[in-house]
Amino acid sequence: MTLKSVTNAASLLRHPVIWSIGLAMGGFFFATAIITISGETFYMEPLMLLLGLALPFLAGGVYGTIRAGNFSFSEFVQSGKTYYFRILLPTLVIFFGVVLMVFLLAIPLALLGAGAAAGMAPLLLGVIVSIAFFTFFYDAVAVFEETNVFESIRRSIEFVMNNLGSVLLFYLANIVVFAGLGFAALLAWTALLAEKLEPLTRMGPEELQTMMPQDILALIGTEGIWITAVIYAVVMVLFSAFLYAYKASFFHSHAGAAAPRVEQGEYDEKGRWYKY
Repeated sequence: MTLKSVTNAASLLRHPVIWSIGLAMGGFFFATAIITISGETFYMEPLMLLLGLALPFLAGGVYGTIRAGNFSFSEFVQSGKTYYFRILLPTLVIFFGVVLMVFLLAIPLALLGAGAAAGMAPLLLGVIVSIAFFTFFYDAVAVFEETNVFESIRRSIEFVMNNLGSVLLFYLANIVVFAGLGFAALLAWTALLAEKLEPLTRMGPEELQTMMPQDILALIGTEGIWITAVIYAVVMVLFSAFLYAYKASFFHSHAGAAAPRVEQGEYDEKGRWYKY
């Protein structure tokens, strides 16, 4: 079923609206690459805020069109508006939950001293990764099951726990795809900048070890920087579009195959059903 979800995701990529979120992510990473290289970090936070506000609309549009089986632009816009707050609100809850968890863990670490804090950094990273691991499907839940804020998070955790083996394969498949795209991008980058990188072939191992990122940027020049940013953005466009299509296909197929949940409630004396 995991392999079928991959093929279904690949088939979804023939619809232009599915690429909207990939283009947004690619544009963001292209801009961040240029900003980072140019040193104009002032624009980084507004750009991140803009992306954070746009993603719920784009994700809602992508998931909504997949759910409806209608990939028209009008359906994309309508779905984006319908599910915007269903995705945005749990996103904020998870974000502030992570911030609160890191803050609560950072207090005792700070009291223990700088050495202990540095040694416990993997623990903080592990907490963040664990939260992301179990809540990753909250946006798909919000659209495909039309749940509220906390139910979306709870159902994502439940979905991951009930399909742990398949979810691990899901993450592994995404890692393989990203690694493959990264390797192809590295080959393309090397081929396009072979002439500028030629001096590296005359350096010894000790010289190569002392090379810093700014040295590489100075070596490839302005043209090389633009080429690097474009290749970086293309990778993010391809991977982001695949990731969201794959997540939607994976969740839809596995959640649909699961046994239906039994609603809790009772009938009154007149035979009317009341849900708890």
